Amino acid sequence: MTAVAEARRQIPLRVRLYAWWQGYDPNDIYSGDPVKVEFDTKAKARSDPHSLTVPLWSAERIGVDEQLWGEGMHTPGGEEHLLTLLTPFGLNPTMTVLEFGAGLGGVARTMRHFGCWVTGLEQSKLLAETGMERSRVAGLEKQASIEHFDPKKLQLKASGYNCIFAKEAFFTWPDRAALFPAMIDALRPGGQIGFTDYVLPEMSRPTPKVEEWIASEPEPPEPWSSQVVVDALAKGGLEVRVAEDVTELHQTTVLRSWRDLTQSLSPGSMPAETVPYLVREAELWAKRGALLRSGEIRVYRFHAIKAAEAAF
Repeated sequence: MTAVAEARRQIPLRVRLYAWWQGYDPNDIYSGDPVKVEFDTKAKARSDPHSLTVPLWSAERIGVDEQLWGEGMHTPGGEEHLLTLLTPFGLNPTMTVLEFGAGLGGVARTMRHFGCWVTGLEQSKLLAETGMERSRVAGLEKQASIEHFDPKKLQLKASGYNCIFAKEAFFTWPDRAALFPAMIDALRPGGQIGFTDYVLPEMSRPTPKVEEWIASEPEPPEPWSSQVVVDALAKGGLEVRVAEDVTELHQTTVLRSWRDLTQSLSPGSMPAETVPYLVREAELWAKRGALLRSGEIRVYRFHAIKAAEAAF
């Protein structure tokens, strides 16, 4: 590969997105040197997602995420992928499900295929209100309700649920040492917990690059190792049936979604105020992707069953 071709290949995604929006050839504004490309100062002051005054979630970010992951989704994986994750539960109309990290309610409403009753919990008030309104519009306000909650004040009904589900929702949780016993207590005998999450491989500790990633995320992660997660579930009396590395599938889903999005964009097709959120999302996923490729962070799927009453 020639030096020019190499420089073109290594142009950061942030620069390429900026150039796309401004209508430039990225090579005209990036020579391969470590230069910094900034947005227009007026636009930056109005909507820069790196500013502390900009909330974690906004209508603009919701729009970007739905373009990436699909209607009602704020994490990777569409309806077909979700059905694959949910099938092992054996859901039916007699069952109640608790979902953590419900977001816009896309997962809860997907569960309508099984006829079960879902309560989705979401930390973001905007996401919860938007998700609940969408459930109302779909006539699923009771079958797929989305509720705002404070994780520091979590109170779950003992033996209240047949299943608990989450999709990449626990790695930023402030106190999982308390969360896991509460979830297990909320399960009925024979109930199931299934979730996917970002973890450290086996019993490893965070590397310097992982520490940098933790500091850069909008909600600082506190990743456990995959073995620590298994041990926490087993300690609560659950039979851990699955602890599976699904990083490759996750990466494939993420890359396909970004490819489809970038291929669908054209200059002027996205409002100017939305572009900074697209850039921030690209930066976030570029950092995650680098760690997933290096193996310093993995994505695991866990599935465990409560065979009898269990307590810590």
